[in-house]
Amino acid sequence: RMQYGFYFNGRRCAGCKTCIMACKDFHDLPPEISFRQVYEYGGGTWRREADGTLSQDAFAYSVSVACNHCGNPACVRVCPTGAMHKREEDGVVISDPDTCIGCSTCVQSCPYEIPKVDEEAGVSSKCTLCYQRLAYDKLPWCVESCPANARFVGDINDPSSEVAKLIAEKNAKPLMEEFGTGPSVYYI
Repeated sequence: RMQYGFYFNGRRCAGCKTCIMACKDFHDLPPEISFRQVYEYGGGTWRREADGTLSQDAFAYSVSVACNHCGNPACVRVCPTGAMHKREEDGVVISDPDTCIGCSTCVQSCPYEIPKVDEEAGVSSKCTLCYQRLAYDKLPWCVESCPANARFVGDINDPSSEVAKLIAEKNAKPLMEEFGTGPSVYYI
């Protein structure tokens, strides 16, 4: 069974946030809603060596996250109207704005804090993995716009797909597997 997912190479991500802007533009999102976030992490220390020089173990990296299009999505399990649902043909989790009542149950149940309620529209929304583009063999905007080529998309259940090969080759892992949702986004 097909399951679209992402492979994200954090070693390549420059934290430029182009993926956020491309997504916001494509979905025409208001300023207060973003389907994708880029988190920046850094740390380390400086030490003075015996010879007076300084050495360091500083690090910095960025992680771009959005919906995990889970195999067992918590948001789908709790949606009272069925608006939040998993597409059978490709495993993409989407919300139907015509059925959504804006109750925010999906928001409260998602351990990754992904769905957002658009207060003005009165509905829940989230990353759609640009399934409309995938249907025409085009890449999601976050993938296509990435200048560092840090993200790949494809059928993670097809061992011959590029994304599945990258996940296996790089020993990539999903974030917070312990939630039992079966995330379909893998990171290194």
